[in-house]
Amino acid sequence: MDALDAFFELSPDLLCVRGADGYLQTLNAVWITTLGWSESELRSRPWSEFVHPSDLPATDELEQRCHQTRSGYVTYKNRWRARDGSYRWLQWRVSPYCDGCSYGIAQDVTQTTWQGNRNYLAQIAAAVKLRDRAIEASSVGIVIADATRPDMPLIFVNPAFEAITGYPPAEVLGYNCRFLQGKQTDQAELDRLRAAIRAGKDCTVTLRNYRKDGTLFWNELSISPIYDGEQLTHFVGVQADVTARIQAEKAVQLEKTRAERLLRNVLPQPIIQQLKEFTGSLAQQFDAATILFADIVGFTPLSAQMQPLELIETLNRVFSCFDRLAEQYGVEKIKTIGDAYMAAGGIPLVQANHVEAVADLAIAMQAASQQFKTSRGQPIQLRIGLHTGPVVAGVIGIKKFIYDLWGDTVNVAARLESLSEPGRIQISAAVYEQLGDRYDCEPRGLIPVKGKGELFTYWLLVQGGGNEIPIQEL
Repeated sequence: MDALDAFFELSPDLLCVRGADGYLQTLNAVWITTLGWSESELRSRPWSEFVHPSDLPATDELEQRCHQTRSGYVTYKNRWRARDGSYRWLQWRVSPYCDGCSYGIAQDVTQTTWQGNRNYLAQIAAAVKLRDRAIEASSVGIVIADATRPDMPLIFVNPAFEAITGYPPAEVLGYNCRFLQGKQTDQAELDRLRAAIRAGKDCTVTLRNYRKDGTLFWNELSISPIYDGEQLTHFVGVQADVTARIQAEKAVQLEKTRAERLLRNVLPQPIIQQLKEFTGSLAQQFDAATILFADIVGFTPLSAQMQPLELIETLNRVFSCFDRLAEQYGVEKIKTIGDAYMAAGGIPLVQANHVEAVADLAIAMQAASQQFKTSRGQPIQLRIGLHTGPVVAGVIGIKKFIYDLWGDTVNVAARLESLSEPGRIQISAAVYEQLGDRYDCEPRGLIPVKGKGELFTYWLLVQGGGNEIPIQEL
């Protein structure tokens, strides 16, 4: 045995001589013990047929260097198929081809390679363990439903699910999670959820659900589909108890509604909307509006006979009645000043029949006042004045908003009220011309009006029986 033969037999590595034709020419016995093939089997076909198909492209690329270079060595690693069908990792060091031959030394590195893979798998296992701990520690409920089985039963719930719903895993696994629903669950949200499930899509809904003890909670549920290729296999659901948030939102909405209601009692609805959209003064010119002023006759001596709280209660009852009448006739109440009541028609929205509406209100107010009396049996009498014409209406300033009117029309209406008589309605000639013969009026004649000289006015006659207002004892 020469030295080369002795080296081949004693080496622990896989030694071979490879021909440029792709066949193994000479190989030692380690090949047989490592791969299980006989020598004749290994030499009977191209050695590339033993290489794992996935490793062939890289192996061929590096083999080209062995054919093209004349110096140095080429190293690479690939998998060789053993006779039992398994694969062994071989780490190669091969020489360039010379005179049609290349020398190769391969080491079986299967154990160290798979050991590295085991380390990697161990890291994955550790990561999975951390994930499971995170799911267990999560404050949100996590559920998994099997989409391949009828009725999509739950196959996993985390501890937070039990904390939120009161249901332990033993009572829910294998069942569809509809047991959380109740009669008051929002049907529209349920329909959205079911449509997403049918379509295999993501979805987030907020449901009125019920715990095991029957108490209500708001459940914000997000579902995500899991696919294996094109097959939908599972749905993962993440749920959070958002009861506190919903209650807070409802409380805010309730306060907002109360504030809106209060604001509507202070300002006309169109003005509220404009104030939300604009800042600064908000005034508008109206070419035609009808103004009503009314006050209680003899209020000063009447107030001297009453306690302050009794007086306020009296005014509140009378003016509350007037407020209801103003709403009934579509007239805007402007304000009260002491015992005076001011209303207007044709603002803040243009109104074609504003003169008639305010005239009807005046008649109804006089009819209603006749049914009021004080606790001492004294009747309540009103003086009313009406005038129509252009005005400016709006809100000015930045605090304690009030919707008010300005202009000569307002001043004249106020003068007509102060110059009216108990139980009567004094109207200007402009109002009379607008009413025409549809209302019973009689001329009063010329009266001196401060700042205007003499004005011709009329009495608008009160028609009885049109407004059934219950008699109230004040």
